[in-house]
Amino acid sequence: MKLKNKLLIFLSFILFSFNVMAKDLVIATSFSPEVTTYIIEQWNMKAEHNNIRLINRTVSSLEKLLMNQNVNEVDLIISSSPFLFDHLQQHSLLSTLPVNLRVNSKYVPSRLNTTTAAVAFSGYGIFYNRKLLKEYNIEIPSDWNSLENNNYFNGILMSSPSRSGSNHIMLEMLLQQRGWEKGWQDFLSIAGNISLISSRSFNVVDKVKMGLAIAGISIDSYANSELNDPSVGFSYFPDSIASPTFVAIHQHSKNKKEAEMFINTLLYNHQNKVFSIQHFAKFPFQLYQPNDTRYAQQKTLLEQPVLDYDLLLLRQDLIRKLFDVAITFRLTQLKEVWAMLIYKEKLLNKQLSALRDKLTAIPITEIQAKDKSYLLKISNDKSFSLEQEKLWRDFFQNKINETIYLLNEDNEKKKEHY
Repeated sequence: MKLKNKLLIFLSFILFSFNVMAKDLVIATSFSPEVTTYIIEQWNMKAEHNNIRLINRTVSSLEKLLMNQNVNEVDLIISSSPFLFDHLQQHSLLSTLPVNLRVNSKYVPSRLNTTTAAVAFSGYGIFYNRKLLKEYNIEIPSDWNSLENNNYFNGILMSSPSRSGSNHIMLEMLLQQRGWEKGWQDFLSIAGNISLISSRSFNVVDKVKMGLAIAGISIDSYANSELNDPSVGFSYFPDSIASPTFVAIHQHSKNKKEAEMFINTLLYNHQNKVFSIQHFAKFPFQLYQPNDTRYAQQKTLLEQPVLDYDLLLLRQDLIRKLFDVAITFRLTQLKEVWAMLIYKEKLLNKQLSALRDKLTAIPITEIQAKDKSYLLKISNDKSFSLEQEKLWRDFFQNKINETIYLLNEDNEKKKEHY
C-alpha cells in the first residue's frame, strides 16, 4: 500500500511538473538575449501572464529545430528573417492568425499574410568606432559609397547572407534599389576593405565596439543598444528600408490564446515602452508624435518603397550561394589583389577603372536574376546548382588572375624600360 501511495505521489509530481512546463509560453527567436530581455521582463511582471521561456538560436539552427517533428513545445516564433517563416509555412508549421492580428500586411510577404504579423521594424546602417575613424583619418560614414574609402582597408565587418537574414535583406535592398549589376558593383567595391565575414550579426557590433574593426554593416536593433557609449556611433543608410520583425504562432502550440495575447501586446501596447529604443531597439509602425526624437528617422524609414519580398524569397538561394562564392570563400585573395590595385593607384595618382571593373563584375545577368525557372533550378536542382557554382568560381578566379597579370605586366614593362 505504501509503495502504491508513493507511486501515486510520484506520478502526481510528474504530471504537475509537466503542467507547469506546459504553461510556459515558449518563444523561439533569432534575436540575441540582450535584445529580447526587456520585453520578456515586462510580460513576466504581470501575474495573469504565463512566464516566457526563450530559445535563442541562429536562423539556420532555429529552422532545423522547428522542422524537427519531435519539437512540439514552441508557441511563438520571432525573427526578422522572412526566409524562416516562409520555410515553416511551406511545411505547414504556422498557425492561421485571427484577422485582428493580420496588420501591417504591406510589410509581410504575400504568401505569409494569413499566418505572420509584422509587429515592429528596424533600419540598416553603419556602426562605427569613433577612435579608429580619427586614427585612420576617416570622416563619419554616411552612406554605402563612403565605405569605399581606401583608408577602411581590412577594417569593415559584415555577415554573409547565408549566416544572417538581416544582412541578406540589406544586400537585397541594395540590389533592388540600384539595380542588379550596379548593386553588385557597389557591393564588391568594398570587398578589399572587409576584414572578416562574421558568423552572427550581433558579433559585428561587439567587434567594432572592442576596436577590432573600424566599422560594420548592421541592423539598428544591435547598434542602438550600444549607443550610450560615446566611443561608438551609428549612421542609417539614407535609403534604408523599414525592415520588419515578424511573429507567428507555431502550428502545434499548446498556448495559442496566450500566444495571441502576446502578439496583441506587441502590436498595440507600444505606449508601455515595450518598443523603447533603449530596450527593445525597434520602431513601432504607429508613428511617434512629431516632437519625439525618434519621429524623423521612423518617418524616413516608413517612406521608403517596400522591398519586393516575392523576389527576395524567390532568389534567396542564388544570393546566398553567389555571395559566398564571390566573397566569403576568397576573401583573403580579394584583399591581396585589392591591396595591389590600391598601391598601384597611389603610385599613379589615378583610379584604374578598367581593373576595378574586372574585380566588381558579376557572372549573372539581371535577366537571370529575375528568371523564375532559373532561380527555381538553383534552389531545387542540386547538380545544376553545383554546375553553376563552378562556373561562378571560374569566373571570379579568372577576373582576379587577369587583374594580377595586368598589374604585374605593368611592373615588368617599367623594369624593361630602365
